[in-house]
Amino acid sequence: MEIQFRLRAWLDRAWIIVTLILLASVAQAARSGRLCQEMGVDFRGYYASAQIAWQRGFAEIYNLETQAEYQSVLVYRCPIPTDQPPLPVAMPYLPLFAVIFLPLTALDLTTSYILWTVLNLTIFLLYLFRVSRALGVQISFWRMLQWGLCLPLIANLYLGQVNVILMVFLGEFGLAFSRSRAFTSGLILSALLVKPHVLILLLPGLILRRSWRVLLGFLAGSAILVGGSLLLSGWEGFSAMARLTYQFVGPLIQTAPTMMNWRSLALNLEQVIPGWLAWGAAACGAILIAGLVLRLWLRREATSSTQLLLLVTATYLGTLTVAWHSHFYMLVLLAPWLLCIYKQGVLPFKVAANWLLGPPLLYLVATLLSPAFVRNGFGLGMLAFAIVLLFLTNRVLRAGSGDFGINNSTYFL
Repeated sequence: MEIQFRLRAWLDRAWIIVTLILLASVAQAARSGRLCQEMGVDFRGYYASAQIAWQRGFAEIYNLETQAEYQSVLVYRCPIPTDQPPLPVAMPYLPLFAVIFLPLTALDLTTSYILWTVLNLTIFLLYLFRVSRALGVQISFWRMLQWGLCLPLIANLYLGQVNVILMVFLGEFGLAFSRSRAFTSGLILSALLVKPHVLILLLPGLILRRSWRVLLGFLAGSAILVGGSLLLSGWEGFSAMARLTYQFVGPLIQTAPTMMNWRSLALNLEQVIPGWLAWGAAACGAILIAGLVLRLWLRREATSSTQLLLLVTATYLGTLTVAWHSHFYMLVLLAPWLLCIYKQGVLPFKVAANWLLGPPLLYLVATLLSPAFVRNGFGLGMLAFAIVLLFLTNRVLRAGSGDFGINNSTYFL
């Protein structure tokens, strides 16, 4: 118990120090005006899409010229405004997605962004409580603050992203799947079609496991989402979305070298080594990770609810490294599970240390080593971070027999 207490006390102190340093860097960015430059950049795209849907129809959402026209006049009210023009973003999501933001257009951009941020933060905290109740663990407000006040959540709130809502859908899928509510879990899973690349390992895994009722539910939910989108935008809008999505995985996105996937590794490596070698190494890494994850789905002994939750967790971690489009803030989908499963005594202390200290330390180190290369370096660091968490989760899964009464202070230390 003494060792356990010392480790937790050390982690708490280290987290406070790192968080204060990170907040100081944020304050410096605010004074320079840089904080306002990219604040709510994704929300601006959602807000503009809702305006376009109201005024010109859902099909016009995917017209980049129309988006640029609407977004160019959407400027946030900041205490220290930036002198840079708004950064335009595309909206390659299903037309039905824009319906969520239609009511927010009744407010001005800044007010609606603040409301959206508060709403997402509230959803995040309530869902932490929901998962803790569902898994039968008690979590103090301090622990919720620690695990919640993380870079993935902060980045989602800052950009105005939608990943907190996807966190709820992935969480509800995992809970339903682990409780053998097959068709219901598939229906819930279909909501992740908002960002279909998060399904590239989950769906093959379900096929390998022969989870046919889950897949049937997924197909039913997908039919509803696609059918509703077709009714809103027509075939013209749907085909425009498909074309935009194709552009989205290509040169349209200039932040690819900053992502946390094997693609980012290849793009950065080809600056110093031959391109064929860089892409070959990245392809081998992606194949190895995908193989490791899919092999876990073939393990029929993974039947307990905790094992199934860990299986989905490992799959999502692998997905973030393999997916063609993968930013670090998408890790927020795992925050409730990692905290609650760790509190159950299932995951090792290393998981807590990595989650609480890994991202901020990686960011600070990347900033100190190369300010010009900070985003690329941080993205590559987060790729390594996801792989470490994946291997820790994989090790627990492969060693477990259904009884996960593990002492967090000693296991895997």
